[in-house]
Amino acid sequence: MQKEPKEYALEYAGFWIRLGAGVVDLLILGSIASPLICFTASFVWVTVFWVISVIYYVGFGAWRGQTPGKMIVGIKVIRSDKNPLTLWDSALRYCGYLVCILSLFVGFVWVAFDKEKQGFHDKIADTYVVKLPVRQVVLTPEPYARRGASVV
Repeated sequence: MQKEPKEYALEYAGFWIRLGAGVVDLLILGSIASPLICFTASFVWVTVFWVISVIYYVGFGAWRGQTPGKMIVGIKVIRSDKNPLTLWDSALRYCGYLVCILSLFVGFVWVAFDKEKQGFHDKIADTYVVKLPVRQVVLTPEPYARRGASVV
């Protein structure tokens, strides 16, 4: 008989944890793109930085549903039907980032006030950002009993 996987109640990731993930991602992108500042004109640097950020956000979103910043803080992007993001979903979500920026970042701040913790980019792509369940190791007396040790 095959054992069904446990289901977890997912908790929406709020504004501050998502901001932390975003800061980590921007630091990573900045460290990748910073050598370009010294060797290219500003319009070239902006274009290359934009291309790198599209590859970074859309690529990681489609591959894992997580950028490295989201991996570090333990959050993940899922679709509303709880399936993983496709390349199209991830690209649409990135376009939503542009809407958030054009709204003078109101689209990002909206996460703090929305009951489902969705920013404009989440609503556009029909996605949620959730906290991943923390796996905890539970020590039981059983392993000690096998070795003949007493458990206090």
